[in-house]
Amino acid sequence: MPPPKASPAPNPYRRWLVGAAGLAGVALLAGVGRLILFRAIEREAFVPAPGGTARPDDFGVASRQFAFASGNRMLRGSYVAASPDAPALSVFHGDEECLADWAPVQALLHAAGISSFVFDYSGYGASTGRPSVRHLHQDALAAYAQFRAVTPEASRHYVMAHSLGSGVLLDVVGDLAPAPDGMVIGAGFRSARAAAVVTGRVPRWLAWMLPDPWNNIRQIRNLTLPILLLHSKRDETIPFRDAECLARAAHGPRRLEAFEDLPHDAAIEPSYMTRFWAPVIAYLKSGKL
Repeated sequence: MPPPKASPAPNPYRRWLVGAAGLAGVALLAGVGRLILFRAIEREAFVPAPGGTARPDDFGVASRQFAFASGNRMLRGSYVAASPDAPALSVFHGDEECLADWAPVQALLHAAGISSFVFDYSGYGASTGRPSVRHLHQDALAAYAQFRAVTPEASRHYVMAHSLGSGVLLDVVGDLAPAPDGMVIGAGFRSARAAAVVTGRVPRWLAWMLPDPWNNIRQIRNLTLPILLLHSKRDETIPFRDAECLARAAHGPRRLEAFEDLPHDAAIEPSYMTRFWAPVIAYLKSGKL
């Protein structure tokens, strides 16, 4: 009787391939899971404000209200001109806000001799479409082009972000051409992931799975623009430490203006507006931090 045949030696390469395939499958499932989670959070993250009726004209200042294209969507913009060579500011507003909320701000800036341009993102106010990270990226670039077009003689051009707008602006600021002369960030966050946790949209234990398309710390490290940061120590929405992190991460000239007791939306609340905007106006008019 012939002796039994020896079992073939296990192939280490086959084991490696099987293991690699298994890991790839796990990675694929994790990637799909992250994408699904991101889309779900993205749908809930934006709270578009319906269009209000207030305009700068209601505050005694003439404005130009117009529409412009962003992809296949139409966005609404509001432009208030000071003198042709006045410094000009383009505003990237926060969540649950629209042009009407910024009408008194535009009147305030006009009184200070500053031209201003504000626009509504896709799905906000009377702008068409649906808000998403990709759409707001396109919106920001299209809006900046409009801003430069209506302020060709301005002595200096500035961009300003409020709250949600900090992610929108920092996502594109390196691609803005011509580059702005400086930037203002009011009540900004250090990253969208951190903001999702602190606002309760995502539990802390799940945050690692969430993509972080608006990592403001990472973006601000790449900038050399002068930056004025404003934040209240009693901000009930975005912690003051986020502003401190942004200020430390900035490589160019920067200044952090800390308020002791202003609310998160002080930039657009009539009771607090003058205090919030005083250091901003001083910066825009002088060009010095």
